[in-house]
Amino acid sequence: MSEEDLIIEVSKGLRDFAINASMKESGVICITGPNGSGKTTFLDIIAGLVRPEKGRIVVRGRDVTLLPPEKRGIALVTPESYIPHLDVDTHIIKGARFRGIRYNPEIINKYKELLGVTFSGKVGSLSLGQKERVAILTAILSSPLLLLLDEAISNISDREDFLKKLIEIVKNKGISMIYVTQDEDIASVADHHYVMQNGSLMKRY
Repeated sequence: MSEEDLIIEVSKGLRDFAINASMKESGVICITGPNGSGKTTFLDIIAGLVRPEKGRIVVRGRDVTLLPPEKRGIALVTPESYIPHLDVDTHIIKGARFRGIRYNPEIINKYKELLGVTFSGKVGSLSLGQKERVAILTAILSSPLLLLLDEAISNISDREDFLKKLIEIVKNKGISMIYVTQDEDIASVADHHYVMQNGSLMKRY
């Protein structure tokens, strides 16, 4: 990955404050900050769910600012990013099939083992942490250029170990990643750490 795989400079007025955030980074980025500070809106802007009033979003040298979400090569995962009626194995390859990507079953089993997807059944019947594991693996197998996690590992009990394994996978696959969390303890495993306060990003490292 290059020195600046992500160039994000966006502004968006909200009810109580405005998003004025920028970063030029590569690798894995963590964003922490209090509830209501604009973290989710920032990810939604990057994903194309919210349009910025001005600015640009560049992923791997490609300006995606005006593209619809499905054309950006970006996967956004939240704690609700799952399809309840699908079984686990059907769910995890759904995104890959949609994009015409095929995997050897041995590769899929390897990723399942690494991310602790060692269970089966309908996704809707799983625990919250299991649903999050399934949703993230589904996104990984769709091979996005950028993976966004919005509090998407908050219910995983061994989340620091899980996150380390996830980071190993995304780096091996050449995927950039931004994860939002209120857990300061898991910020240290990222390449870069930003704090959002009232819509503004401050870089810690």
